Amino acid sequence: MHSLDLPSDVLIASGSRIPAIANWLLHTVWSSARFAAVPREEYLRTGEAAVTQAEELISLGAARVWDELVVETTRAPTPRSFLGLDVHPTSAQASPRAVVVFDGLSLRELPLLLALAGQTGFQVDEARAIATSLPTETIDFVSQRVVGPDAAHGLGPSQLPSVKALKVRGVHAEYLDSLNPRVALPTGKSLLLWSTWPDRLFKNDEARFDTQLFPQFCDHVATLWKYTVQAIPPGMPIVITSDHGYIFFGGTAESARESAAAEQLRQQRHRVFEEQAPYPAPHPDLQRFPAQRLAMLRGRLKTRPKGTSSKHLYQHGGFSLMEVLVPWVLLHRN
Repeated sequence: MHSLDLPSDVLIASGSRIPAIANWLLHTVWSSARFAAVPREEYLRTGEAAVTQAEELISLGAARVWDELVVETTRAPTPRSFLGLDVHPTSAQASPRAVVVFDGLSLRELPLLLALAGQTGFQVDEARAIATSLPTETIDFVSQRVVGPDAAHGLGPSQLPSVKALKVRGVHAEYLDSLNPRVALPTGKSLLLWSTWPDRLFKNDEARFDTQLFPQFCDHVATLWKYTVQAIPPGMPIVITSDHGYIFFGGTAESARESAAAEQLRQQRHRVFEEQAPYPAPHPDLQRFPAQRLAMLRGRLKTRPKGTSSKHLYQHGGFSLMEVLVPWVLLHRN
């Protein structure tokens, strides 16, 4: 067995297998030790190949793992809950705290965050993988995990600073669309900082070149950290998380199987079916949510969308381990 392979006993264990899979991702595939020991490109390629192999085993012989992953999305903490926005407005407000959302940050970048925390005087209280919103898209995350069920669908992160429901609950929101945003953050208020990185980088035309983008983003993280986490006033507990992860299609990080599932989703990683459109029948490569008329592509099947996005090697919106499981890091300044 290769050193990065998912242990063979994980998929035959009783109960939910997601905790063991998350542990494998955090402490074997995307571990701090491996990140420090190998070149960035090798870390990316070999890690994604190992996850692809595990997802193929799940799809072919342990498909119930996908349903267990859905259950994890209902148990996960959210920025909304951490900031106290899901309690009654008349309840006593918690002391100020902060959430930093790095748009598109995945588990593979977690070692960078942990290293920066140590270098800049922060104590990490918790670092784990949690399941994000479904579908794994920014707009859905904002409505489900930040603003809440009463928000109109379609609210984007750039609109968060003007959302009244946040302001009246004492939450100051900032939308940060550059690497080094210089903003004055207030004291005495909870903070919600939304950075457009790394999603912004992965959508560039350069995203078709797998040898450049990941190392480039790794070089940016220290700058992002300085203008987000380090800019938060002392004394606040801080959570760093993400709205969705990414999958990487390069080398062997892609399923070799043929499947008609992508065609049912119009070559996208997910699709919400209109009322008049036929909803797809059960299919081994589709995660179905009939009540929402949503269907998501499982694992690493490659889609062939039209336009320039078809050439991008970093994609999201579907139902795979690297898209659904994202970092949740709780820390405070020493």
